Amino acid sequence: MKKILMLLSGTLFALGLFWAGATYVQEQNAIKPYAFELQSVDGPVRLSDFKGKMPIVYFGYMYCPDICPTTLALSASALRQLSKEDADKFQLIFISVDPQRDSLKDLKEYAQYFYPDAIGLSGDEATLKEITRHYGTYYVKEAIENSSIDYTVGHTTYLYFFDKKGKLAHTLKHSQDPDKITQVLNEML
Repeated sequence: MKKILMLLSGTLFALGLFWAGATYVQEQNAIKPYAFELQSVDGPVRLSDFKGKMPIVYFGYMYCPDICPTTLALSASALRQLSKEDADKFQLIFISVDPQRDSLKDLKEYAQYFYPDAIGLSGDEATLKEITRHYGTYYVKEAIENSSIDYTVGHTTYLYFFDKKGKLAHTLKHSQDPDKITQVLNEML
């Protein structure tokens, strides 16, 4: 009887360890596809640098005439509706998919024009393609004939909201009602 109890206890202990390990692996797999290392004017930045904060990630480019500035302005407005203490729990991150035109210095100024703590990032073409693929987003350069800017960048327009552990919590499309951003931020608190 004692041997059976010890065997049963050992089996339950092993199952508990297996379950805990499986849960950890699932959480890491949920986080890993969204991990990135990109450059800012102040040096390399990783999504994991913001553990304990809730990053809001947006892909776009500075020459975008409408959707990018609108989305960043709406995001900043939603953050300003929160108390300073609550707003400080979030990190607005703008990732440029046009590294040829968007310098790191200009990206910092551009992002902070919308929100003082926002961060502007970019990387080389191969890194950006890999990251956007993991996010399920895309971008493509489109030539513009007889234009001083030579090309525009077509891209998807999603905001990605991450929890304090770096796990994707919400995704919002640009066309969402601006109050929806505020609602998501409040839900995450």
